[in-house]
Amino acid sequence: MSTTRSVFSRGLCCVVLSCVVLNTGTDAVQPTLDQPTLVWMQAMLNNWNAVCRRDLRIPAQPLPWIIFYDETLAWHLHPETSLLPPHQASTRSLRFTGKPYPLIQVAHQDGKLWVPGRASVPIDVARPRMAAMPYDSDRSSFFIAPLPSLFHKLAAPDQARNLDELFLGAAAHELTHTQQLAFAMAKIRQLRIRYNLPEHLDDNIIEREFGNNAEYKRMYGEEGDLWTKAMRATDLDDVRRAAEQALLASQARKARFFVGDKAGYSDLEDIFLAMEGLAMWVQFRTARERAPSGEDWLTTFISLAQKSDAWSQQDGLALLILIERLAPGWHARFLAPDFPSPFAVLREAIRSGRVAPSRARSLRRPHQ
Repeated sequence: MSTTRSVFSRGLCCVVLSCVVLNTGTDAVQPTLDQPTLVWMQAMLNNWNAVCRRDLRIPAQPLPWIIFYDETLAWHLHPETSLLPPHQASTRSLRFTGKPYPLIQVAHQDGKLWVPGRASVPIDVARPRMAAMPYDSDRSSFFIAPLPSLFHKLAAPDQARNLDELFLGAAAHELTHTQQLAFAMAKIRQLRIRYNLPEHLDDNIIEREFGNNAEYKRMYGEEGDLWTKAMRATDLDDVRRAAEQALLASQARKARFFVGDKAGYSDLEDIFLAMEGLAMWVQFRTARERAPSGEDWLTTFISLAQKSDAWSQQDGLALLILIERLAPGWHARFLAPDFPSPFAVLREAIRSGRVAPSRARSLRRPHQ
């Protein structure tokens, strides 16, 4: 196994990612959110505002539909109220870009979290889900986020602060997906017209199909060594040369395995690498902002990669870090309806030989 893949072991955070049903009448006793929980919820919104401006370079508004939840209740922020099941207005609110947003309370039913347009989500305290999901015939998306009372159970009490930081970054990751999902679903619908694809598709599709194939893993590992070499290079000409070799290796891997009834997997890989790469880039930037003083970017990268749970997340982050160095102005392209393959963007950057003037700053702590 290559250097790149060997550091990408599965870590603590698999962020995928008994129930009390309350009376929804006006005389119901309304549970309260404690101050530390509200502080974490507000920090998540503050970070998303910063991510939009600093990293994605898009307007922060409109705020996505966000569903915070614990074992008993959900608190909806900026929902489509007409779609909600029985609910209560809460006395609590959060602020986003200076505007107050009231929280709306919805009780779980049969131990499951109600979400719009799809089946309710089981509450798994051992693996609390944080995820962006589409609704409204895939034209819109929402985001679910477990509250600290749930995810603090994943580790000892002295790790609570680390978990708060970890889930803060994961929230930025999933909120980034709310900006992409409608476009990605449209691209996948077009692929289904051309190819016979599995009914269930997610960012682990390549890993599930080829993870036990020795030849695939060998080629994948050799390709990974080249991506590692490109990332570690300090001279931009060396970066381009190593990235070009890695691109040739990726072409050979695709030509060898993404054929016949798997021909559509090449485009699927590109879609998921673009989505996960952008989301992981945002999570990486959040981690850099909170990294210990003096920590180099590669240490932050490896730490984050070890906590990821999909090849597409690990590889997508590596590709976006290289794109940041070689392709200035890439941000808008990855948030467009017809967003490109990261491989294609790198090929263009290598041909053009352009240099991103912000490349060094972007890998340091964001406030530097």
